[in-house]
This record gives sequence, structure tokens and C-alpha cells, in this order.
Amino acid sequence: MILFLYAARRTLGAFAVALAGVVAIFLAVDFVDNSSAFSGPGVVRAVLELYANKTAIVVGQVAPAAMILGAAVAVSTFRNTREYTAMRALGLGPWRLAVPVLAVTFAAGLALMVVQDMWGVRAAERVEEIQAFRFGRGGDRRRYVESHAPKRWFRGQDGRRIYHLRGPEPDEGSAEQAPPTTRDGALVGVTVLEITPDFQLARRIDAVRMRPDGGAWVLDGVEDRTFLPDGTVRLERADARRYEFPEPPEAFAVVPGRPEQMRWKTLLSQLKVRRHLGLPVKQFELERYNRIAYPFAGVPGALLALALALRPSRKGHISAALLESVGVTLLFWATQGVTWALGNSGRVVPWVAAWAPDVLFLAAGVLAVRRTR
Repeated sequence: MILFLYAARRTLGAFAVALAGVVAIFLAVDFVDNSSAFSGPGVVRAVLELYANKTAIVVGQVAPAAMILGAAVAVSTFRNTREYTAMRALGLGPWRLAVPVLAVTFAAGLALMVVQDMWGVRAAERVEEIQAFRFGRGGDRRRYVESHAPKRWFRGQDGRRIYHLRGPEPDEGSAEQAPPTTRDGALVGVTVLEITPDFQLARRIDAVRMRPDGGAWVLDGVEDRTFLPDGTVRLERADARRYEFPEPPEAFAVVPGRPEQMRWKTLLSQLKVRRHLGLPVKQFELERYNRIAYPFAGVPGALLALALALRPSRKGHISAALLESVGVTLLFWATQGVTWALGNSGRVVPWVAAWAPDVLFLAAGVLAVRRTR
């Protein structure tokens, strides 16, 4: 236990230093590249807020690489101080170092997953908002508003109905907005279009509001137009009318935004809603699995870097650890890029695309550690 805690503390310290260094370098380079756009009143406060949020994003992106670097440096110090030689003389194998290193990287991955869901997602949204409204141009603001506008057009599950939901704009500053509703769950400003198999308009229903009622919907302030084959239109008005639409209330709960900018609970609910509506869900499925797989990428990567650091013929120690960890990280990112491309193209299922790099590097790390004996 003493050796375990000693190795774990050294690994944790190396990981913290590596993470701070990598994040600082990334932010410094980013600031130099974008500093020409920072101007106007209150620029200091805006820049500080921008880079505070960018820090959370960068930590989530580079933490696995920092885990790999920290593991390689920590193990290299054991060899540099001859502590590993003493361990081998006592009959202690490489796994006595590997276990505490893996424990630290696993705990760091778990913490990263939680922190990113609680703060990282909102930070990414806030960075995009600041860049669009404070330091962007007119086109940047327009694209931001359009991408975060609530979804107002829905096609029914059977393809025969198209719903247009209007009403008040969503609350300012909130990206996770469903279509406009009232407190009782009713949808306001509703138009329902019924189309024929050859995509001809057969019926149009306009209503002030639409509220769920058991397995049906009640529409208030209804104007119901039926387009007859002879070209005439039959109009019916009613204060309230009940319709048997097959779509449940949750079918209209689609929120705007990219899946990587959604919290875990929202991501899962949107995946379910979009699958029910027949909307594309490939990106959402990839993000769901990657939200867990990527934070733990440091575990297999650290194991492989550790094995490289313990190989018998190795020289250079710390300098070699830096090169090896960078090589392992780049190789992991390249592998992830390939598997994600395969997942996006539909050649492999999303969970394979997300977890394949972790599994491949874990297998390679286990084999490499066994060869160091």
C-alpha cells in the first residue's frame, strides 16, 4: 500500500503539472492568434470571461493527453532515480507501478466526465456566444441565432402531417429550448398540415393553442380548412375541437444545438425524441458513447506510455517520456479520427466507433507491459 500511494502521488503530481502546462500553452497560442479581434469597451472583462470558459473546454480536450504525459514522466522518474531497479531487485514487476498509474488515470477520467457535464457543456456554449456577439461580425451573430433558434417545424411519425409551432421567442441565454409552450404544457400558435402521398396539401388546421388530452389533442380557436379535389376549400371554425393526432407531447420536445453542447440528461432525452420522430441520430449516438469513452482514453494511453518507459533498452528518461507520450497521443487521436469517420459513414455502429480506440490501446498496453518483464 505504501508503494501504491507513493506511485499514485507522483503520477497525480506529474498529471497536474502536465495538464497546467498544456492548457497554458494552448490558451497563450489562442490568445496571440485572436488578440486582434479584442477591442471595444469592457474588453478586459469580456476576454477574461472568454478565456475562463475556454479553459474548461481545453481541459476536457487535452486531459487524456496530459494523463498520458503524466504517466510517462512519473514512471520515467522511477527509472531515473533507480527506484525501479530496486523494485525489480526485490522481485516487484511492472504491474506494481502500472496499477497505481491506472488508478489515478481512471479517477481523473471519472472526474473529467462529471466536470465536463456540469461545466464544460455550458462553457462551450458561452464561448460561442461571446465570440458571436462580443467579438464577432454580423454574420457570426446571425449564424449563432439561427443555430440556437427553437425548432418550429416537425414532421409526424407517419409522414402525413407537418406541424408548425409558433409563439413567443425562447428565454434569452438558454440554448436548450423546446418549442413555445404554456405552463400547462400546451403548444401555442399551431398549424397542422396534412399532405397526400404525392405531397399535395389536403388539409390545414390553424389554432391558437394545442393541449394534450389523454391520447389525443384539444385545439382552441380552430380554423380547419379542407382542400377538396374540385379545387374548393371547406372552412370550419370552432372554439375548441378534439383531434386524434398520433404524436405525443414529447414528440415536440426537440431542442436546438449540437449534441456536444448538451448535458448528459438532455442528450439522452433528445436521442430518444429524435429517434421517435425519425430524425437523424447518428451524431447524437456517437456523442453519447464518446462522452464516456474519451475521458477514459487516458487509461489505455497511460498504460502504453508506461510500457514504453519501462522497456529495458530505453535511454533519455524524461526527454524520451515527452516524445513517447506525444507519439502515443497523436496515434490515439489519429485512430479516433478513423473510427469516427467510419461511424459517421455508417460502416461501424456508433459504440464501436467511440470505444474502439480505447480497446485497441488497452490491448496494446497490456501486451507491452507483459513484454517488459
